[in-house]
Amino acid sequence: MAAAAAPANVIYLSTILGCDGPSTVHKCDWKCQNEHVCGNMYRCKLTGITHICDMNCNQRILYDNNSSLCRASGQVFPLSQAEEQVIRGIRRKLDADNSPPSDSCGFKRRRDAQTPPAAAKLGMAALI
Repeated sequence: MAAAAAPANVIYLSTILGCDGPSTVHKCDWKCQNEHVCGNMYRCKLTGITHICDMNCNQRILYDNNSSLCRASGQVFPLSQAEEQVIRGIRRKLDADNSPPSDSCGFKRRRDAQTPPAAAKLGMAALI
């Protein structure tokens, strides 16, 4: 079964960390009903795929700045240091992409700046 399209504001940690692999994997969303099998094993009723919920699971989404949420089990996990670094980098990139371009750079020369008319007349008088 093909992977379900996630809403734009859902960030799967396995995707941004490059842990998904070459094939698309089903990602549970609000349409899936997950049942607890035993221990930390869950089964998606929509696909029948079983899921082991731990720090390495591929169903974890970014929950807040410091934690992730497994969509299959509902468990919240703290982010590792590496995950926090990746998230900070992505947020910086998103902020830079969404911010309007800044024209406040002082070192750029103004293109519309013209020589004052008095200086131009003095220059012409010196040539004559």
